[in-house]
Amino acid sequence: MKLSTFILIHSILLFLFGLGFLLVPAWILSVYGTSTNSTGLLTARVFGIGNIQLSIIMWSSRNEIGSKILKTLILLLLLGNALAFMLALLAQISGIFNSFGWTNVGLYLFFALGYMYFLFAYKGKMVDT
Repeated sequence: MKLSTFILIHSILLFLFGLGFLLVPAWILSVYGTSTNSTGLLTARVFGIGNIQLSIIMWSSRNEIGSKILKTLILLLLLGNALAFMLALLAQISGIFNSFGWTNVGLYLFFALGYMYFLFAYKGKMVDT
């Protein structure tokens, strides 16, 4: 898979999750078997906006192969997804979410490993292969 395709898939998923958390956060949380108060709903909406912003940045940068900005973005996406994987795994193990929460664990791991591949497979040289 090409790096630009990988980023495109990730940006679309982030955008969709972002819209969900922005527009219907209570419903999204109910899918995961949890609920929250008004402060939590506001926080979920801010999280949704952050996902939408990041997806637009990723969408705009996906074809900048070889640029320093894209290499930095890939490194940050690797770190962010690795940390999110650990948090999602801890949340899942502690029973915060229902079994649907495992999808987040899997997605974060998938994207962390994917960005690790693109960052290190070519010894730091960003190529679109």
